[in-house]
Amino acid sequence: MQLIFYTTVSPEEYCRQGKDFPFPEPDCCPHCRIKIPPQKHGFFDRNVITADFSGRILIRRYYCPYCHTTISYLPSFCLPHFQHCVDLIFTGLRLMLEFNFSLRGCLKFLKGRCQKLYWDISHLQFYLRRFLASLKSIMLGLRQLLPRVRLPVEMPAKKEGAQKVLRLITTGFAHIQSFSTRFYEALGYAFMAPLPNILA
Repeated sequence: MQLIFYTTVSPEEYCRQGKDFPFPEPDCCPHCRIKIPPQKHGFFDRNVITADFSGRILIRRYYCPYCHTTISYLPSFCLPHFQHCVDLIFTGLRLMLEFNFSLRGCLKFLKGRCQKLYWDISHLQFYLRRFLASLKSIMLGLRQLLPRVRLPVEMPAKKEGAQKVLRLITTGFAHIQSFSTRFYEALGYAFMAPLPNILA
């Protein structure tokens, strides 16, 4: 079982602190809800890539002796199954969809700001396709997180719908990490995850 916890610490600082980082300490198992703290169960490491940092970070694990579930706590700058941080991915999406940058223009802009970024156009195409394919599930999440949000009754054209969703995320949440964390808590999967079967 994987959970995302919100943190304002940068990936560089998180990496530097290593095992000394103040990881969340659950007071009960989030799976079976037994009111006894799960046991610490070591770490595993994973890659994280930002505009200016690339390295491996530690992910804290816990183990519930009652339901035998292993719980991993992922910091909010990460997305499950993605190496690049959520801030970088979201910046690329905003440039392409909200500010109408071409793929080449977006890549040039990002590389001008991020000297160590090794993306090529295929990276942007992948994230754009994934975001467009996830619009229905993202809108479902927005309805749960922002009960008064006004969403179209019918799904608009892909680009128009994506632009509207991006505006709702940027105006409804202080930071993309807070949206990503709350979305994962509410729906149990990341907002950039492949479309769940129930929504396909």
